[in-house]
Amino acid sequence: MRPIKLTISAFGPYAKETEIILDELGERGLYLITGDTGAGKTTIFDAIAFALYGEASGNEREPGMLRSKYADSKTPTFVELDFLYQGQIYHIRRNPEYMRPKDRGEGMTLQRADAVLEFPDDRLPVTKAKEVTKAVTELIGLDRGQFTQIAMLAQGDFMKLLFSKTEERSKIFREIFHTRPYLAFQEKMKNASGRLQEQYEDVSKSILQYIKDISCEEDDVLATDVKKIRESKAVVHADKVLEVLEILTNQDADSVKEKKKNLTKIEKDLEELNQRIGKAEAVIRAKKELEKAEQTIAEKTPTLKELEMALKKEQGKVPEREQLTEEIGKRQEKLAEYDELKKLQKQIKELEKQIEILKDRESRYQEKKAQMQVQLEQKRNLLEQLKDAEIKVLKVTAEQKEVSVRKEAAEDILIQYKRYQRQKKSVEEAQKAYLVMQEECTERKTQLAWMERAFLDEQAGILAKVLKTGEPCPVCGSVQHPCPAQMTEGAPEKEELEKYRKETANVEKKTNDASFKANEKLVQLKVLEEEIQKSVKSFDSSIQEEEIEKSLALIGQQMDALEKSEKELQKKLEVAKEAVAEKQKLEAEIPELEQMQKKLQEEEQERKDRLLVSERDKANAEEQAVKVRGKLEFPEKAEAEQKIKELDKQKKEIDKNLNAAQKAFQDCSQSVEAAKTKKKTLEKQIAGNKETDMEELVQARQEVSGAKKELQKQMEEIRIRYENNLKIRNAIDKQSAKLLELERNWTQVREISDTVNGKIKGGSKEKIKFETYIQTNYFDRIIVRANTRFMVMSGGQYELKRQTDTDDRKSQSGLELNVIDHYNGSERSVKTLSGGESFKASLSLALGLSDEIQASAGGIQLDTMFVDEGFGSLDEESLEQAMKALNGLTEGNRLVGIISHVQELKARIEKQIVVTKEKAGGSRVELKID
Repeated sequence: MRPIKLTISAFGPYAKETEIILDELGERGLYLITGDTGAGKTTIFDAIAFALYGEASGNEREPGMLRSKYADSKTPTFVELDFLYQGQIYHIRRNPEYMRPKDRGEGMTLQRADAVLEFPDDRLPVTKAKEVTKAVTELIGLDRGQFTQIAMLAQGDFMKLLFSKTEERSKIFREIFHTRPYLAFQEKMKNASGRLQEQYEDVSKSILQYIKDISCEEDDVLATDVKKIRESKAVVHADKVLEVLEILTNQDADSVKEKKKNLTKIEKDLEELNQRIGKAEAVIRAKKELEKAEQTIAEKTPTLKELEMALKKEQGKVPEREQLTEEIGKRQEKLAEYDELKKLQKQIKELEKQIEILKDRESRYQEKKAQMQVQLEQKRNLLEQLKDAEIKVLKVTAEQKEVSVRKEAAEDILIQYKRYQRQKKSVEEAQKAYLVMQEECTERKTQLAWMERAFLDEQAGILAKVLKTGEPCPVCGSVQHPCPAQMTEGAPEKEELEKYRKETANVEKKTNDASFKANEKLVQLKVLEEEIQKSVKSFDSSIQEEEIEKSLALIGQQMDALEKSEKELQKKLEVAKEAVAEKQKLEAEIPELEQMQKKLQEEEQERKDRLLVSERDKANAEEQAVKVRGKLEFPEKAEAEQKIKELDKQKKEIDKNLNAAQKAFQDCSQSVEAAKTKKKTLEKQIAGNKETDMEELVQARQEVSGAKKELQKQMEEIRIRYENNLKIRNAIDKQSAKLLELERNWTQVREISDTVNGKIKGGSKEKIKFETYIQTNYFDRIIVRANTRFMVMSGGQYELKRQTDTDDRKSQSGLELNVIDHYNGSERSVKTLSGGESFKASLSLALGLSDEIQASAGGIQLDTMFVDEGFGSLDEESLEQAMKALNGLTEGNRLVGIISHVQELKARIEKQIVVTKEKAGGSRVELKID
């Protein structure tokens, strides 16, 4: 890729449009970009980079900062670049985003970033800034970062590359050679190792917590082992922990079995004691019950006779009870009439409520009716106001049509005028053609007259030769010939005369035709002019201008007025149509309201009818209620029911006393008989049993029960401890297997992570990260390429070498750089080089990097390169060596531009681009090709 022409406008220090014909520098060799400090030498490369990629070469300037501060506000900011690639020329134009004056009105507007790439073939141009950048990258095969590293060697950048440490140099190579995926792999393995370590530690803590929760009695033989395991505070071998837990759980299981046997024996003894105590308690209860039975017989025998007399007394009240029953029945039959009265009263209340509702509805109806009437009147008034809405639409439409007709008439006049202009031009051309033909025709007629006279004179001369005195002339008949005709010199022959006569006649015919044609076109022009004048007067009789152009100017003014009227009428039409729509809406709404009003009136009559019916029903119900109430003993049903309750209470009192007397007699009789029967049974039971010491038996039962509770408590404690230790044993067994698996995975991942992150343990190994290891391959190739130039620049004294060992095993290594001094055979750090030597080393390294990037990008070959500054630190010999190396870069049609203000270079390099600051602001460029 080689730039051919660069155009810069309002870009950086270049205020005006500046064109640099780079093709004049040739296809190969060195050229110098020199000039004042800050004039814009590096901006030339920035402009090339911006045209290609939309960004300047450095990172300090954003695209929005590229507009020249010296430029006039109306001067556009852009860069155009023509470049040669693979024998074909491509064209790019690109502008950054910046503020510019508005095209219309006052103020500023934002000019969006834009670009266009034009191809040398029939392909359509690529537009839009991002799409152009993408197309350039695909075409050249380099992105912006790679291009700026290859095409621009800036002193600060390649000095930084020379003296950087491994970490800094790795960051540079990461962006250039796209090694970030290897860094991502390092981070992925590091994170994976960290996660596995956390999981391993979590499981370890879990196992330690389980160990802490192991239950063991202090006097147990394993108590010491458990204590040691707890106090270790580390994950011991799982087999030892599980072995202790198995012994503890087995011990507890055996202990529970033994205690279950003891518990069975205790429960058997307790059952025997309970049985003996039960028998003794039964005898004691029997004696007490015997005493109660004898007492009952003695007490209730006299009472039984009294109860028998009371029963006979109550049985004498049975006739009174039957009379009460009959009266209650009659009164209950009368209760239905109270229900009928209540029903009538309820009906009256419902009718009163219904009448009230109907009256309320009537009131609300009257209110709604009044509101609807007001609404209806408003809509009718509005409809009356809009009655001419359609007429207004028709009127505005007619006005629109009239304006449209006049506008069309004006347009027709303008079209006629265009035809008039064309015809006028045609007339002028025809008249011009006629004048040319007329001039030719006049010349020919003059020539023909001379030729005819000469021919006749020639004929007369021929006759004169044969005239004789005394003989008559064949022409005039005279016999005297005082002055005979002479022969004319140059007279035409008859054939020549005839030919010229025909040609002249033909020219005359063409002249007449041209005259006729011109006259015909002129007549047509007059007709067009008359038509225009007629159309103008028809359009506007007030226009009295004789000149068509003035008339047309007036028509043009009216045309503008018509267009304005057309817009205003359109607005009026929209308003009128809205009025028509409103009118149509009202025409639909008013009948609906009238229908609703009619419906309300019908509902009003229906309500009035219902009100009359309800009032009539109420009067009937009230009349019937009065009749029913007159037949009743009490005014309310509750009073009648109360009377029935009182009678029923008297009846129930008789029943109650009779039943009570019967029950008391029966109960007393049964109690006496039962006491006699029980007395006989208890006497037999007591006779067969001996007396027992009850206190001794109860004391024995209490002792056995206490022993049972203590044994159960011990068994519960053992059960809890057994279940706890069994649960811990299972958990540790499961977690130990998980821990072993995590330890195995963590070990594998940690070793990979340590390897790729340069943390391999061992003092003899170089700490190189995986990404750095990949980058060393690029670095070694860069060094090989750099040494081909550094050996030349240093006169064979120095050679760059990647440092393969390091004194600091704790720091990262792999991309450190040493220099071999072939004069004394030593190897030392590049930081020990002098200023001039450092420049040559850094320049060589930068050139090597440029070569490697091109090779890595698929063998891309750039035919141009820029080297920025750094030559001021070189002595004459070093400068000569550097120039020799740079000249070597130009082999194979490569053009190298050196950006510098060093005077020695101005003398050495003939082709120069001189950048000069203008006093008024901005810079200008001049090419010097000696």
